[in-house]
Amino acid sequence: MGKLMAQAGVLAVLMVIAIVLTFDSFRLASITFASAIQAAGLGLLALWVFNYPLGFVVIVGLMGLVGLAINASIVILSELKNDPAARSGDNEAIIHGVLSTGRHIISTTLTTVGGFMPLILSPSQFWPPFAVAIAGGAFLTMLVSFYFAPAAFKLFFCEKPTQKKANAPQTPPHPGPIELLSRAGE
Repeated sequence: MGKLMAQAGVLAVLMVIAIVLTFDSFRLASITFASAIQAAGLGLLALWVFNYPLGFVVIVGLMGLVGLAINASIVILSELKNDPAARSGDNEAIIHGVLSTGRHIISTTLTTVGGFMPLILSPSQFWPPFAVAIAGGAFLTMLVSFYFAPAAFKLFFCEKPTQKKANAPQTPPHPGPIELLSRAGE
């Protein structure tokens, strides 16, 4: 068990480095890993709802589920990061970004759940907990991804509007076209 945990530590460090380099941002990587932790919890919730025991195959399934959650989070956050309007905090742009990635995430989730259906319905006691952890967790994670990742993006990554100091001299706004035309007539 000690050798396994030593290798898991190395893999975790490599995964963190890869995600940080993918986004070039510790904040977006943190959002991604928060989604991964939520996914593991949702996989355990699915296991509890269907009354299956926690075992080795379930732990392996949860690792796969964490990978699915990280992938969904990367897709959503990459779309939002590459949109200047979304980066500025525009709600419509954030909604559009999430909707544009929704089809891909939904299709991935539905094919995952569908692919695990034979194992979920299996009369065996070995495979159903594994399949329920992945399929149930993937479905719940999809729902959370559409709400958590964009909200966290807006909260932690969007550019905050700078506040003007009370003592700072106020610059007059640029005149609009109507004001320029009225000045030209004077």
